[in-house]
Amino acid sequence: MYKILEALSSYEPELLTCATPPAGVTDPTARTLALLADLYDRELVGVIGWAKQIPGFTDLQLNDQMRLLQSTWAEMLSLMLAYRSLPAAGPGALRLRFAVDLTLDEQQARDIGALDLYLQVCGVARRLERAGALREECFLLKALALANSEARLDEHAALRRFRDAILAALNDATHALRPYNGNAALQQLLLVLPALRHADVSVRRFWAAVHRDRRAPMNKLFVEMLEACLR
Repeated sequence: MYKILEALSSYEPELLTCATPPAGVTDPTARTLALLADLYDRELVGVIGWAKQIPGFTDLQLNDQMRLLQSTWAEMLSLMLAYRSLPAAGPGALRLRFAVDLTLDEQQARDIGALDLYLQVCGVARRLERAGALREECFLLKALALANSEARLDEHAALRRFRDAILAALNDATHALRPYNGNAALQQLLLVLPALRHADVSVRRFWAAVHRDRRAPMNKLFVEMLEACLR
């Protein structure tokens, strides 16, 4: 447990700050979309580097590593977005904290066409809040989302060993952090996974539409990760 948790904690990317908006972009919606696209691209770089630090991940074949990342990046980013957006001030009042200097409430998300994304990530946040999720548990849950992929891999046995190690670490950490209700807490944490799958669909659908309609500039890595599971 401690080896995995230490690696996840040490390499967890810092919360980003927005870059300067593209020159000539004055429309508020276009500006927000450009900032978000840049943040997602930079977070993708961070999550790829983070995954490589998880004990056992680089033991997988390189193609399998990429398939895992391509199939779960939206789940992992949505999980951490939900966690850092807590606590909610009240029903419908959650502001999604994308960066140090960029948050979106429900109306702002609606204005840029991201209402479903907002609602689904809020659903993840409610699950985390209900579980009383701790920082260390979220790191392990993020790694579990990566290992819980349904992608077709070349080495299923290696993936199973990787996933089992993370599950064991999450179980051990939860019981160490909550010695009096570890089993109940673990069950609540695992219930976050289905909500992440729903958020994954919404994130991909939103950004696919943004890319299709050319509503914001999107860097090559972001586009490649977005299109990888659409082929």
